[in-house]
Amino acid sequence: MIHYVPDRTFVNNIKKLDPKLGCSFVPSHKHFVVTYERAVGGPTPVFMVKGKNGEFRQPDKRDLDFLLSGDLTREDMKTKLQKSALYMEKVRERKRKDAQDNIRNATKDGKIQLANAFSKLGGGGKGNSAFRRIEPKTRGTTGLTK
Repeated sequence: MIHYVPDRTFVNNIKKLDPKLGCSFVPSHKHFVVTYERAVGGPTPVFMVKGKNGEFRQPDKRDLDFLLSGDLTREDMKTKLQKSALYMEKVRERKRKDAQDNIRNATKDGKIQLANAFSKLGGGGKGNSAFRRIEPKTRGTTGLTK
């Protein structure tokens, strides 16, 4: 037998959570719908109460727990700040590690190119080459002096 009125204790509990929350039976869906009263317009559906395999069921503590899981204001400020600080610390550590990996990967393949670039930036002259330089001879001269 289907009762078209939600459990009174459930309604009282969600009203304690937020006075704008409500619960009503929607005949077109044949399920209870938890709604939120807006300032303009009618109530907005938050979620539909369904049992296993989508059958009808009365709203109960599971639905209240679902509503509480989305309520971020239940945490105190200290906990929120600690979570935020921990998150930012992880982000900074990940960026630092990525930068180290990028430098390591760049130096693995291009030691000579990086050495030349650093020496040019530092004003160190031609830079040290990893191989022996051979100056090409100009054409038309024998290289002998008279």
